[in-house]
Amino acid sequence: MKNLSLLFFITAFLLQSCTSEDKHPNVPILEKLIKNGEVVFVEKKDSVSLQPFITFVNDSVYVVQTQQQVSADTKNIKSNEKAVTDVVIKNSIAIKNVISGKTYLSETVDSKYPIRINEKNDVIINDAMFLAPGYTTKVKADTTFAKNITDINVDEKLKKLKEFGKSITTKWTNTNRLGTMHKLFYYQLGERKFKSASECYLITENGNYFYNGKLGILKIK
Repeated sequence: MKNLSLLFFITAFLLQSCTSEDKHPNVPILEKLIKNGEVVFVEKKDSVSLQPFITFVNDSVYVVQTQQQVSADTKNIKSNEKAVTDVVIKNSIAIKNVISGKTYLSETVDSKYPIRINEKNDVIINDAMFLAPGYTTKVKADTTFAKNITDINVDEKLKKLKEFGKSITTKWTNTNRLGTMHKLFYYQLGERKFKSASECYLITENGNYFYNGKLGILKIK
């Protein structure tokens, strides 16, 4: 037991020794720019409710999925028992354009149906395929084909935002056996410099839109 405690102490000490002080204290943090109205939300991730899942189809079109708890009709199991309400989880699906603000598609589907995107950027929901680039044409998809398409991560469609300084580790917290590393990234978009505690991705090559993994899609005014 003593050996384990000693090992834990040594590990914690080594991890903390790898941390660094903020190299650019005068550069504003992203949340401050949002608070000041210098950066605005295009699609916000709400940390209070069930978070939306954002997948980019290309550098302007994205799919947003938001889980919702839907109450079904109340029913009596037996006449002498109280009425109960079934709660079903649904996915609200929307295909949107960051630049134009246009919504191509908005549907609510069962949460068991995954969203897939093929190499042509068509969006597949269960056995329905919505064809790119307009997503107004709906055809029946081959379900076997749909199941074989892997999920696309944000960083497979978007590249990292330009960094003007090397990221640092600010601290470690002992939330699990290995500890959790807290980093600080230094980004630049156009002439604007800011720092962020989570990674940011460039949406448009010559625009002012970017994606933050914890906050959502943002725009520099």
